[in-house]
Amino acid sequence: MESDIYFMPLGGGQRVGASCYFLRIGNANIILDAGTGRKNGLEFEPDFHSLVTAPFIQSVNQISQIYISHAHMDHVGCLIKLMGSAKHSAVFMTEITRLLTEYQLYDKIYFSGAPGSEESRLAVRNLLERIAGVSYMQTIDFGAYKTTFLPAGHIPGAMMTLFDTGKRRILYTGDYSLDHTLLTGGCKIPDNLKIDTVILCGLHAKHPDYVKKTNSLIKTVNYVLRTAKKTNQSIACYIPQLSKGIEFLKALNEHNYDGIPVYIEESLMKVVRKMEQLSIPVMNRYNKVIDEDSLPGGLHILVTSSPERRAPGMYRNITVNFSLHEDFSDMKKFIKAVNPRQAVLVHCEKEYSVFDRTIEQEMMADGDCRTQFIFAEEKEIYKL
Repeated sequence: MESDIYFMPLGGGQRVGASCYFLRIGNANIILDAGTGRKNGLEFEPDFHSLVTAPFIQSVNQISQIYISHAHMDHVGCLIKLMGSAKHSAVFMTEITRLLTEYQLYDKIYFSGAPGSEESRLAVRNLLERIAGVSYMQTIDFGAYKTTFLPAGHIPGAMMTLFDTGKRRILYTGDYSLDHTLLTGGCKIPDNLKIDTVILCGLHAKHPDYVKKTNSLIKTVNYVLRTAKKTNQSIACYIPQLSKGIEFLKALNEHNYDGIPVYIEESLMKVVRKMEQLSIPVMNRYNKVIDEDSLPGGLHILVTSSPERRAPGMYRNITVNFSLHEDFSDMKKFIKAVNPRQAVLVHCEKEYSVFDRTIEQEMMADGDCRTQFIFAEEKEIYKL
């Protein structure tokens, strides 16, 4: 039936990594995110073979639209490979996500000094130029459905995607946050918007006791600044995820009242420059770019995403990590606010304990909740 809607996780179902979801609305073949994952040091990708052997398409080239929620690698890492196969697909993301994606999938690979062919670089460049930048609250009419893009919070540029067929509204959240951060506001959904189905990235949907420590970033920043001043020893702050590095640098600059020099590694600096191209200020007068061939002298703080840049004995080394995901309580608030008829949970980590209750079991006790839950498994087909 042309009005039927189907959903199939190709990756990132009841695990984290390689988030990629097939959505069939009438005759439209849609992909939501195209990420990679890493386990035991090995990278893995979505299972597109399961899609072409399902009763929807015979070739990835039949994908009509691709929507990217945000620029974390577990949501965008496989995009270039997918676009190379889905040659006729239209690709949509916000302008900030486009710039961050370009850095992740192009700049880091072809301008890092690693060998690579000019032919390969130009091919990737051509694919990236196919991407259409969209704005929040913009609506595109595809005939069979309309798509509207909503702020998701989480990181700059992250978007939720709302599909409206006229009879059904389906919201794909991507990773989202209710509260604002130093770099972006929280998610926004228009008041009184009736959602039939929400496809929800629920990292902590099975972790009832997990509570996000909202002040953990500021505590880390204060610890770094206090330790540097008290010990007169330079601090190397290793941050494996670049978007968290920007968030940490912004907080560090806002609390660096003593003006300790903060050196920024070049790979992180490239992302800072892209942010500031879009009028997202990050740097201040105490920031310096670290020289590629030497380490600075005197008391300073080094912010780096490369663990090999840390010199033994010179620095007190700190690994900075904090969560940008919603906790169990915030997920409950989100579901209550949206109150969809159906919630399809993806991007879920497994239970910490066999005794942990899920968000479904929690919401069943709420008399005002009308939501039915599906914990979607990879390669399974669900009629929405």
